[in-house]
This record gives sequence, structure tokens and C-alpha cells, in this order.
Amino acid sequence: MPRRPRPIRAWHLDEEPPAAKGQAAALEVALEQELVRQLGAVPLLLPIIERLGLRERVNQRVYPTGEQSADLDLGRVTEVLVLNRLLAPQPLVHVEDWLAETVVPDLLGLDAASCNDDRLARGLDALVPHLDGLWQDLVVSAITAFDLDLRRLAYDITSVSFCGAYEDAALVTYGYSRDHRPDRKQIELATTSVVVGGVPLDYHVLAGNVADRTTPVANLERLQELWAQLPPRALGAEPPRPVVISDRAMLTLDALAAYAASGFCYLGPVDPSVGGGAVRALLASVSQAELAAAPLAYRPQRAAADPHWQPYQGVLRELPLPHPQANQPPLPIQALVVFSPGKARLDAQKRETYLCRLEQALADLVGKLGRRPYTTVSAVQQRVARLCQHQPARPFLSIVVAEGAAGPTLTWQRTEAALATAAELDGRYVLGTNALGLDANTMLTDAKQRDVPEKGYATFKGPLAIRPIYLHKQERILSLVFCTMVSLLVYALLELLVRRAGLPLTGQRLLAQFAPLAVIVLVCNDGTSLRRLTGLAPPLIATLTALGWTNLDRYRRLHS
Repeated sequence: MPRRPRPIRAWHLDEEPPAAKGQAAALEVALEQELVRQLGAVPLLLPIIERLGLRERVNQRVYPTGEQSADLDLGRVTEVLVLNRLLAPQPLVHVEDWLAETVVPDLLGLDAASCNDDRLARGLDALVPHLDGLWQDLVVSAITAFDLDLRRLAYDITSVSFCGAYEDAALVTYGYSRDHRPDRKQIELATTSVVVGGVPLDYHVLAGNVADRTTPVANLERLQELWAQLPPRALGAEPPRPVVISDRAMLTLDALAAYAASGFCYLGPVDPSVGGGAVRALLASVSQAELAAAPLAYRPQRAAADPHWQPYQGVLRELPLPHPQANQPPLPIQALVVFSPGKARLDAQKRETYLCRLEQALADLVGKLGRRPYTTVSAVQQRVARLCQHQPARPFLSIVVAEGAAGPTLTWQRTEAALATAAELDGRYVLGTNALGLDANTMLTDAKQRDVPEKGYATFKGPLAIRPIYLHKQERILSLVFCTMVSLLVYALLELLVRRAGLPLTGQRLLAQFAPLAVIVLVCNDGTSLRRLTGLAPPLIATLTALGWTNLDRYRRLHS
């Protein structure tokens, strides 16, 4: 039975709102304009920026004599760009509009109209000659002001892709894309971060086609230069020499020799091809019984409650590797041969996948034999060679091309002995270090921290939105990368302070919680104004109190 339609009941609003009474009536008469200015996470970020001394350090570098010709100093411009990256990343052309809707102009004592895109672009140009020195100044300030733990560092490289030709930017070119966009030009960004807190200590912009293995020595030289700028932490105490953790592409013989000469330590997987096969021989020299007798305590968080977890196994060995320079003694390495049950399963699956792909390609070729162009043995051999080129499964197949009664034939079979030898090494890899005092558990636990820079890259490309870049001059691109790296420095320091305060909050969650904060500005007929901070809920007050930033009067009492 169909439902009976019901009449729509309209809401009836009063023709006139009720008249205000008492003090509200007096305020309504005196009120000329009501404005809302966004505050957001400024109370979280500005104290860190000021503690780093960003404005002062920029101005010291750019105006060494203390004289400046512009009304708006470059230190203020840099602060605006850094806050914009942290709060609401915008192209330069939109920063002025964003600024006008916030309390930042009042807090920093500037006019939003003065931060137009031309002024910001000129500011980026002016920063270029001072980028390296400025970054070192800020990092030294962060180390001393926030007591960063320098014992463990992590080094890695990422790529930043671009849309467009960028014919005038030599660094922007095609290369191996970690963004999985080989169709786009890119730059590469090499960074070194503190493991505890993920705070970036160093960065360097590279051309988009630079190979990872060519960068570690230059990175080490930059770290040595930074360490020379660090003040002693206590009377007579030198800054600690850290262990630099990286992946296996970074640990070449040249890099190992450079570390040995520098006094710095390294830790990471060593490629089996290093040392003319010495690493591969070490992998095979450790028996399964030795590994089974040496379980390691490391357990990833994802497996904390897994009742079927199989532990890592590891055996320490000495591994002398040849020095890349003639007539030099071998490089002594403390090597840990690690067995990972999870990696063993992946290695076996990957080998089987490659074998099936190659066998399928050979089977497809068999169906084409006798037809052009596969009518001769030489033509089939050439095709088989192309199919096997760069194919990891080639050593595990015995392939025969012969002349048959009806033309060329193609047969193959799996080489069981080679498969068995490869299976014995499944799940194994070598960790190497020149920090000879590290035990096996510490080596594995620390080596697992080499993903710290990758988490920073996720922030760099995500909330801080380094992409897309609406700039074409290489100099401005470098300055924008600098401003974004300063933003990442501030963001990482915020997360570090929150963690030290015992708060279970991430940087993104903090920024989202503080986003509704605003200042309501009531402008009266006589030109005076009244400002009120709104949106400051008790949980936000508790966060600010835990961080020690309880002075909120500066956000209530702004310039009229």
C-alpha cells in the first residue's frame, strides 16, 4: 500500500531578529566591523622558529653590516615562507591572500600587501648565495637549543619530480624516479637526519640523474664541515662521532675508505659484489647451524604480538676488504651475517617468479619456431640471448638450441644444483660497520633505523607540499627547497618536543587539532578594536602547557 504523502511544513522565521539588550545593545551600536583572522598552529610553530633564531640568522648573513635598504627584511620574508609551508602551502602568487586572512601580519609586524609574489621571488633570489651557511647556522642552533642526540644518523636520497621543460635549470633532468614517474624531470635530495626524532641535519640538492653510489663521500665531507662548527657540549668534551646508517648502495669501497680516514663510523648492508666477491663468500661461509644457534633479540613493532614470530639470526665475523688505493692496508670491517626468515620466503618467491616468467617466454618462443624469423639456429640463439639478458633466473636454467629434422629446436631444464646453492643463501645479508664495539643485536636494531629519512620525505612531499613547484629559475627552486627543509626542521623539532613531553600525538594530528584556532577582531566606530582568541579548547591548553608555551597574551593583544 503506497504511503500517504504528507504536506511540507515550512519554517517561519521572525521578520526581524530580536533586539539586543543591555551591554550587547551598546556593543552593537558601537560595532562597525567584525573580522575573523586564522591563528591555526602558530602557537606551536612560532616558538620553535624564534628559538632557532631564523630571522636573526638570515639577516646576519644577508646584511652583515646591519644595513638594509628594504622596509621588509629578508629574515621576515623567510619566516613568512616557512610558516606558509607549515600551515597552508601555496604558490608564491597566493601567499599574500593567505597572509591577509591570518594573524601572522600582526604577530610579525608587517603588511600582508608587502608579501606579494614579486617581493617573495626577490627574497628567494637574495637567499641563494647564503643557503649552505644559513642551513649550518640553523642546524647548529637546533643542536644546542634542543639537545639533539647525535650518536646515530641516517643518510638517504629521494627525488622530487617536476612538470614542464625546465630548460634553464641544469639540475632538473631525467633520472631514476623514486616517485615512480620516469616521464618527469626531477631533482634529487640527499639528506642526513638524526635517528632519534628524525630531525634533518644536512641536505644537498643534486641533479636528477646522479647515482646514489657517487654521493656518500661528498656527504661525509659536508658532515665533517658541520661537525667543525659545533661547540663543545661540556668543558673539554668534543661532539660525539656518530654512526651514519645508510643502505647498501651507499657503502662502496671508496665510501668505506673515506669513513676510515674521517673518524666517522658507518653501518648498513654491504652489497655482495663489494670486495671482488669477498662479501658473497662470507655469506656462504656461515653454516645454518651457526645461525640457528645465534638468535637476535630485535623484533619489529608489527610483530610484537605475533605468536608465530620467527626471530632474526646473526653471526659476527671479521671481513677485511681491499682498499681502493694501491699499497694501502685492507679495510677492517665488523660484519654481521644476518638471516631473516621473512626475507628467505621473499627470496624464494621472487626466484620462482623470475623462473616462471623466463620459462613462459621460452615456451612462447617454442610456438614460433619454424616461422620467420625463427627458421635458423642462429636466429633462435639471438632471441634466447635477448630473453635472458638481465634476467635473474638465467643461472638456474640449462637452455639448449639445436638443429632438428624439421628445423631449430629449443629445450631447457632447471639446474637443481644451482637452485639448491641459491636456496642456502635465501634470507641472508651482511651488515658492515667500522664501529667495532657494537654487538650483534645493536647492529641489527640500529640498521633498521635507516628508514628515518624516508618518513621525513613523506612529510616533505605531503603536508609541506614541496610539489608542485611553480618556479622555473634554478636559483629560486634551490631557495624554495631551503625554505621547505627549514619547515621540515621545525616540524621534526615539534614532534620531538611532543614526544619528550609524553604526548601520543603526531605532527599532522597536532596541526589539525590547532587548525580551528582564530582571533575575532571587533572594530568599533571610533577606530578602536577588541580581539578575542577563540577555539582554544582544554586539550589544546593542556598540549601548550606540556610544551611550556603558556603565554597566549601575545596572540590576544595584537597590533590595532
